[in-house]
Amino acid sequence: MEDIQSCIDHLRKELARHNNLYYNKNAPEISDSEYDSLVKELERLELENPIFLSLNSPTQKVSGFASSSFEQVKHFSPMLSLDNTYSQEETAKWYEKVEKKFENKNIEFTIEPKVDGLSASLIYLNGILIVGATRGDGGTGENITENVKTIRDIPHKLKIKNPPQLFELRGEVYIDKLDFKKLNEEIIKAGGERFANPRNAAAGSLRQKKSCITAERKLSFFVHSFGKINGKQFKKQSEFLLYCKECGFQLQKDFTICRSLKEIANFMDIMSSKRDFLQYEIDGIVIKVNSLRLQNELGYTNKSPRWAMAFKFPAKQATTVLSKIRVQVGRTGIITPSAILEPVMIGGVTISHATLHNFEEIMRLNVNEGDTILVERAGDVIPKIVKVIKKKSVGFFRPPHNCPSCANKIVKENEEVAYRCINPECPAQFKRHLMHFVARNAMDIDGFGSAVVDQLLERKKIQTLADIYRLTYNDFVALKLFKEKKAKNLAKAITESKKQPLSKLLFALGIRHVGEKVSEIIARKFKNIEVLFNANIEDFTRIPEVGEVVALSLKEFFENKTVHNIIDTLIAFGVNMIELETQTTKNAVFKNKVFVLTGELQDCTRRKICEIIKSLGGRVASSISKKTDYVLAGANVGSKLEKAQKLNIKIISEADFKAMTAENKN
Repeated sequence: MEDIQSCIDHLRKELARHNNLYYNKNAPEISDSEYDSLVKELERLELENPIFLSLNSPTQKVSGFASSSFEQVKHFSPMLSLDNTYSQEETAKWYEKVEKKFENKNIEFTIEPKVDGLSASLIYLNGILIVGATRGDGGTGENITENVKTIRDIPHKLKIKNPPQLFELRGEVYIDKLDFKKLNEEIIKAGGERFANPRNAAAGSLRQKKSCITAERKLSFFVHSFGKINGKQFKKQSEFLLYCKECGFQLQKDFTICRSLKEIANFMDIMSSKRDFLQYEIDGIVIKVNSLRLQNELGYTNKSPRWAMAFKFPAKQATTVLSKIRVQVGRTGIITPSAILEPVMIGGVTISHATLHNFEEIMRLNVNEGDTILVERAGDVIPKIVKVIKKKSVGFFRPPHNCPSCANKIVKENEEVAYRCINPECPAQFKRHLMHFVARNAMDIDGFGSAVVDQLLERKKIQTLADIYRLTYNDFVALKLFKEKKAKNLAKAITESKKQPLSKLLFALGIRHVGEKVSEIIARKFKNIEVLFNANIEDFTRIPEVGEVVALSLKEFFENKTVHNIIDTLIAFGVNMIELETQTTKNAVFKNKVFVLTGELQDCTRRKICEIIKSLGGRVASSISKKTDYVLAGANVGSKLEKAQKLNIKIISEADFKAMTAENKN
């Protein structure tokens, strides 16, 4: 019994972890079919061992969370998930169970494709959209009203003459295949990480803090379920959907009513063959009893309606041989393994590569080169190794000791899964380091943009960070779109950057875990670079803001021989290596005053305001405490404002701040 309890506990923890990855982080590690198989296994164990059944089990409640990052919304009625199956036999059993309960009745079923997106609830008051919310945990969702209003298929006002006083409906937010492809291309161009699949793209876009970002993502919406309505009644699900169409909503074209199991099976076959040609991704079909009265009679379980079933298309899998595991360095220095496969056809597509995520995944799979493996197009998008079918060799593929790009030693911190190359001049990471080094809040070399970097790298004018200071006017004037004035300005900006204080240089060097604020604190404490090279972990941890992780990162960085060479070369070029005392005005009106900035500032950048506060003797903190003197609030403020009010901290506007600093301008 202890073994069974242990297995049940493990499955519950795993499902909770995967729910968090899927719903909160939009970064699933397993395919839907794998997740469903874990649920089925847990259901089996709980059924066979009812003594271990718990209401908190993932089998007894709706998957998902209502994040504290958003205001929470209570649903009028629970937004439940659907029972699902990959088997036509199980679908037939469900159908027969429903038919048996209502003998001698002509039962109609609505049937439509299962769109692979994110469920959302919409509430209209007298025809006006007032609330949009995610499903969350089924009872409580996240308030995403402003984001929902940017979706082209969701009317802000219902297009009917006499709208109901209250109308709540549910549907699926999704992104179509073409828009998904364009979005990923834009993200890749900007140097970001592409979305794994359309469902993740829709979820990530809908839960943005800024609605302007959601608006750019071109999301769409289909109505699929009834929530609540005052002043109107429906007899059937199909009537409700047609009413929604009158209100201005889009309905799926592939929607029909079936009156027999044979008609349902035919629709399944049609959609299975048609799915690759639809404008949007579907992962199955949804069958519902059409009569709302019969739906009420069938009722609900804790997590699902008994009157509906989702038939999911089988995951596309094939067996092949893992020929080689290739190890690459990502743009952030993370060492990532990927699998090269003997080409195999899956769902009409030739697959020759698969993701391995990380080395812990390799260990979990116990996979190595030469093994015969089962590969799946997880989510019908990214090929993924599901399991090893036959081992060729003992054990699993081990991570390398050295970076495959620069041969420097790689590190893995205890709290992290990933291995990482920390060499600041690793070729695989170099462009990112270079762009960071010249950024405005680092060495502030104006005009040194991405296009300039690309040309200089192509011409092999830069191979180390210090090579920036070898560049001359002649190097720049030879670049595309550069004329004399632009070349002179960039050369001058490079010369001026040598005067930056040590704090800016430390931040520019991109030391892991060391941000802009910590760079300033360290520079003020140690004053010059030579002292930093001689400091030990204890010296670093004596600083209140520096913990063991940051201290270890600093120590490893300053022990790195490549770093020594970079600094020596920068010194030779005349780059400043000391922290100059901050010059404050005679009337340091903010002396020993602590500010916290919140909201969107309109008239001035945060960086500029921080500089003004520091120049007048003040300090900027990231969080509010009893020691905070002022909260400078911009537009769209969050929870910080409420906390400031509770602590009776003075809240000022940008106009107030300008007035406070006006007489101290030089």
